[in-house]
Amino acid sequence: MAPDPERRQVSFPKLKYPLFREEEPKSPQKWIKAKQIQDGAEGFWRIHDNIYDLTEFIPSHPGGSQWLSMTKGTDITEAFETHHINSTAEALLPKYFIKKADTPRNSPFTFKEDGFYKTLKAKVVLKLKDIPGDVRKKSDNVTDFLFVCLVVAGPLCCWLWTKNLIYGAAATLILGLTLCALTICAHNYFHRADSWRMYLFNISGFSYLDWRISHSMSHHLYTNTANDIELSFLEPFLQYLPRPDKPLWAQMGAFFYPVVFLFTSLGCMIKEFVAGILKLDDKKLTLANAIPFVLPVWMWYISGLFLPWTLLVWLATTMISSLFFMIFGLTAGHHAHTNFFEGDVPREETLDWGIHQLDSIIERVDYAGDHFKSLTRFGDHALHHLFPTLDHAELKYLYPTLLEHCEKFETQLRTTTFYNALISQSKQLIRKRPNNFKQKVKQSS
Repeated sequence: MAPDPERRQVSFPKLKYPLFREEEPKSPQKWIKAKQIQDGAEGFWRIHDNIYDLTEFIPSHPGGSQWLSMTKGTDITEAFETHHINSTAEALLPKYFIKKADTPRNSPFTFKEDGFYKTLKAKVVLKLKDIPGDVRKKSDNVTDFLFVCLVVAGPLCCWLWTKNLIYGAAATLILGLTLCALTICAHNYFHRADSWRMYLFNISGFSYLDWRISHSMSHHLYTNTANDIELSFLEPFLQYLPRPDKPLWAQMGAFFYPVVFLFTSLGCMIKEFVAGILKLDDKKLTLANAIPFVLPVWMWYISGLFLPWTLLVWLATTMISSLFFMIFGLTAGHHAHTNFFEGDVPREETLDWGIHQLDSIIERVDYAGDHFKSLTRFGDHALHHLFPTLDHAELKYLYPTLLEHCEKFETQLRTTTFYNALISQSKQLIRKRPNNFKQKVKQSS
């Protein structure tokens, strides 16, 4: 489908529709390219209505150079506000100021000083001082433990297949669940400053670098809007947006989605290799692309299992991991049929970013207060979205602050269970009619 530069978003009709959202093959790089065209950043970095040249700051950026080098030429307002909790980064901006932007922002979100998000952030900064300083080590220990388990269990799984088929099958299931848990743990790290643990994400076949764009910069910042490209990556197989013309076969995705989930990580890995070989969207093959193959080579070398059989065990492990990774991810809170999606009526044409996050999530309560479950199953998801650079081990200390803040602003953090969330995401795949959040606000007031 040829991009239409005049097309507008359904929920926010004054805003431009992402230029290459429907163009195949879809990629995070295309999303960045569209923003470079539509954001009015004039080849630099835009924050609110100001243009900055951060080129000299790239090598010294505390979070790593990738965050700035990838976003050059775009509006990074949402990323800047949500990834910097204290005021240190804001104090540095005047040094790199160039000029005022010539065009209005192509985003519906605001960050007013007295608004929901900015005032919540101020409270969180104070609360963080009371959290134990070494609490992040809990997440490091869990991640490292799962990595060791994967290294040991991989060859053991292959060896068990030579002894007993039932033991081999059970071991493969456990190995797949271990890989899934490790992958979700690694997701905790690519949101933050560069770390060796973020590379563990690639063992599953996904790319941490692509996910830094599609997940951290797109889904987290523009959740369930037209600019959330994670929703587009599963199309046309799974269509989560509430379109009036959604065909019946797409609505049947409520039943066949597990099949799509089984092949998601393998599909991403193949797509990544093809794009790198053909240099699509300026992608290049790097050493990170070899990480997924370290596991099967290790399994084969240590176990001595016939190589073709080893590859089959590895493929089965990867598919099991992909299935549960996607199930946990798509029930984390954003895909419920009662949430806001592009196509729904928002409460306002411009709204506080934090309020939008509450409209687009319903939190699972099954893992509340359980650090291991939260870290390995996308738990504590509301606060993770509001403050993505915080470690999952820190989030449970902040929920009383969030709930108190919601009460002050006469809004709420909606909650559900894992099984209800699973059913609700199926209802969303079926849903065609728009939710009216403007009407809900009027009724509640």
